[in-house]
Amino acid sequence: MIETEVTLFINRKSDLDLIKGAVIAQKIPFPIYLFEYENHFKLTFVSDYEVREIDTAIVDSLPDYEFTEELVKGRKEIRLQISRYQSEYQTDGWGRPIEHPLNETKYLIRKSKSQTEEFNPNIKVLFENEERDYFVHIVDGVDKNSGNKGFLILNEFKSKELNSETEFFKDRLYSTPREAFQNGFYKMQDIVTKDFEQFEEDKKKARRKRERLPRKIIRDFIKSANSKDINGLLKNLHENLTFEKRVNWQTEFEITGKENIKRYFESQEEEFCRRDLKIRSTWDFSGSKVGIGVKYFAKRNGGYQSEKPSVEYRRIKFTLEGNFILAIIEEK
Repeated sequence: MIETEVTLFINRKSDLDLIKGAVIAQKIPFPIYLFEYENHFKLTFVSDYEVREIDTAIVDSLPDYEFTEELVKGRKEIRLQISRYQSEYQTDGWGRPIEHPLNETKYLIRKSKSQTEEFNPNIKVLFENEERDYFVHIVDGVDKNSGNKGFLILNEFKSKELNSETEFFKDRLYSTPREAFQNGFYKMQDIVTKDFEQFEEDKKKARRKRERLPRKIIRDFIKSANSKDINGLLKNLHENLTFEKRVNWQTEFEITGKENIKRYFESQEEEFCRRDLKIRSTWDFSGSKVGIGVKYFAKRNGGYQSEKPSVEYRRIKFTLEGNFILAIIEEK
């Protein structure tokens, strides 16, 4: 059994007998509690269903008034307030948590003299810079048990076009189009959340695909450097490559041109190769630029042979153009 806590705040004390009569007429088989305060009464009870017949009975008794979930226009007297609440810890008859526990409040206000405000069923949702269209479709409906007329939400949020086979939600019959639209929006959010999760997953896949070739080019370059494979080092270098070494953000030396780089790598003075560089886990991608962290064990100069090598860390930034490395900056 799913319990619903129903609470009415009667703001006009003179309405007490009318509201009590509407509640008593429902023959609710549970205790009903009545509290009196200085300026209002509170009537509350717990039922095994939502007892929405009370709303209908109240509106039938006060035809110049209507229930609304939103107070957006002007300062209208709230003659009565009715809330329904279901605990999220409740379970259905099969012991499963209820999917959408009820937590709503409606206000009884005087009917507006103006016409019902129209609204566009199309809701636009931004997934970053991508705009998607969703729709909340509402149709007329009738409660077969009570004969009450109202509005239903169709179970189709992603298509503008509908057909006779489109199903509707059978959980509630809404008293106004606005109420149905607002609750349709709540239902639509589950669909949007799943779509956004898929959007994020597709983005990750696209990023992995986009990064696959730059990662391979850089890994191959580092592998060739570790073994001082000159042909491997030059394989993906641009003819106009710039190689720069920085210490404390200051340029220590710079070489331009593929042939000059080749001569540097072949020389005895070069310090880039044969260090057994290990690429650390963090890769930074920003357009055509890729940054990696590396570490290696450096021998100590002038130390004892028994001393362990120290761990050194470097930052290497690559700029790629197509399938070629256009620039390399090693930072210490």
